[in-house]
Amino acid sequence: MPSQLVCSSNGGARKADGVVDLIGAHRHAMAKVESLGKRLMQAEEAEAALIGPQLDAVMADEAVVRRQAAMAPVADVCELKMKAVYFERLMNNGWCDVDCDDLHELLRSFVDLPI
Repeated sequence: MPSQLVCSSNGGARKADGVVDLIGAHRHAMAKVESLGKRLMQAEEAEAALIGPQLDAVMADEAVVRRQAAMAPVADVCELKMKAVYFERLMNNGWCDVDCDDLHELLRSFVDLPI
């Protein structure tokens, strides 16, 4: 799995190394999608033509980060619960489309919980 960079508290980029970081990176990606989506809805025709491809790229990045968060191995029961609650919120609140492959990888990550 390729490394994902996330912003640290001081604004610098660092490697996402755990469930918490990947969930944070996904939330950041969703915020980008939402921001560009709002701009697209309010844009005039010429500006919308420029924003459209950017939005497509940001949505693709969000999907990649979502898959990485789903695939991330859990270290303990606490991380398992955190991932379960996060993906439950994604699905129940309609924040983004979680496809069946994401759910499959999410469940697979729970099976591999070290005992």
